[in-house]
Amino acid sequence: MVSVIDFEKVFDTNGIRVYKPSKALFSKLQLPSSTYIMCSQASRDILYSPYLAGKELQEKMKEVSKNFFNVISGLGLLKNKKKQAMTELVFLAGGLYYYLNHGFKAIFDYALPQCFIGIQRARVEGSVGQFIAKISYENYESLPNNAIIFIGDTIATGATITKGILSLQSSLLEKNYVLDEIHVFSLACSTTGACKLGEFEQRLKSIFKQSKINLFVTEQLFTLMEDGTDLRFLEKDSIMPQETYDYTLKTYGTWLGKNMKCAVFDWGTRCKNPLKHYHEFIDYASNTLKDKSIPQEAKVILSEMKIKAQQSLEESLATL
Repeated sequence: MVSVIDFEKVFDTNGIRVYKPSKALFSKLQLPSSTYIMCSQASRDILYSPYLAGKELQEKMKEVSKNFFNVISGLGLLKNKKKQAMTELVFLAGGLYYYLNHGFKAIFDYALPQCFIGIQRARVEGSVGQFIAKISYENYESLPNNAIIFIGDTIATGATITKGILSLQSSLLEKNYVLDEIHVFSLACSTTGACKLGEFEQRLKSIFKQSKINLFVTEQLFTLMEDGTDLRFLEKDSIMPQETYDYTLKTYGTWLGKNMKCAVFDWGTRCKNPLKHYHEFIDYASNTLKDKSIPQEAKVILSEMKIKAQQSLEESLATL
């Protein structure tokens, strides 16, 4: 059952609305202590246009990144905080395309130092929808004491984000440094992943007593499907403010709102290999449209998306 929650609106400026779940919801789900849902046209231009890839997608994501830091600034979350304590932890390679450094510079006129980890999910052999994350590279040269960390990540099972923070934790302890707070920004985050991050925050507090995790997601918390990868809009574990629910029905209708394969598809492929994504989306749309049980409304919407993906593919090939 989709949960449309009457959230408290805590920010409404420059076309960005930010909602905070109730204390009852925090308690029920054990979300990170500060969890925010950001609604804006910039994020909708990506989430409801799954055929987008490459340059167009990257430019739109830069706008979403600016929104993220606009909200952080507007809520006063960095008030009296020293910039020398701030750094971005970049998850290679998907985190590169969150453009947090771009957004931070646009709002705060300062280039964030960056730390890097090479991290990748791997399916647990013999399982359905279970993943572990493996780290192949770490660079914490820019890690400060009393650290304020920014991370951009698409969160499904939560395996990658928690493994990445464990790596950060180890580096902090090795340097005898203290963690102040972590700001996690996710274009698409599952309810499952958010809950796992909330549980992990409590473990983190046992080591760094005053630390906290601020989680910022766009539009809603998505339902994670059994494959451990796909994120659905209107499914049983989805949680959203009323405006997201209304926009989803207006844009996708009931059938696609529930059955669109994923809110973001393969984020890395969309950014790093747009030609591959165009082909994959066209194949997905073509196969789905063969289903005679699909409502006409959904067929029209999906057919239009397929045409746009084909046009983008042709335009990209023409420039090669």
